[in-house]
Amino acid sequence: MATKEPKAEQKSKTEQKKEKIKQEKKSPAKDQEKKPIAEIVDYDPFTVISFALMSEKSIRFVEAQNKLVFIVDRKSTKKDVKNAVESAFGQHVKSVNMLIDQKARKKAFVTFVQPEAAGEIAIKLGII
Repeated sequence: MATKEPKAEQKSKTEQKKEKIKQEKKSPAKDQEKKPIAEIVDYDPFTVISFALMSEKSIRFVEAQNKLVFIVDRKSTKKDVKNAVESAFGQHVKSVNMLIDQKARKKAFVTFVQPEAAGEIAIKLGII
């Protein structure tokens, strides 16, 4: 017959096993060298931005609210659009609002920090 150990000793053995497991998990991570998070690659902002929308309403946004309207990739996020617009046109973006229209396109309404920045970009793009 096997002798049973008291509960106090059983707990200590399980605690010892847990500590060994924790140490085994921690030790390889310390030995590994840190890898770079992301490699620097050439970034093309026009993979996110498809084109600027040219309609009467979008022109009113440019003139009245300092906004430009872009059709963007369906998988892109607000941060993606903000980074793409800032790198493509060199203007700081205040905010980005997005919606998906009935034609299943994603529209991004980009508001700029500097006044008249949307007008300057619209002239460069040939919208106005």
